[in-house]
Amino acid sequence: MIEPVALEHFFLFFFTAAVVIVAALCYALFYAFARLYRKRGLLRGAWLAYGVLAAAVLILARLANLTDYWRMLVILLLLGYGVAPVVIWRLCVATHAEGEQ
Repeated sequence: MIEPVALEHFFLFFFTAAVVIVAALCYALFYAFARLYRKRGLLRGAWLAYGVLAAAVLILARLANLTDYWRMLVILLLLGYGVAPVVIWRLCVATHAEGEQ
């Protein structure tokens, strides 16, 4: 039987999971504030946070001893999370633009 996480990797797994949560929060906040205040520096911060998120997710997937099917799913979810704030922002802008007319 394969252990979900090897005992010697447990702390690293726990720490990486925390990094995923914080990086995802930073990505969403930086992206929203970059669009709201039209600051290019914040947008760079958002993409940096997404890079940290991607690295942490890939490390987490490797530590979790996932099979190829689950690794592909992790990559698809990571791509989806990269696109989600952009789509949500555009939806919000379109929704509020309709209310102003």
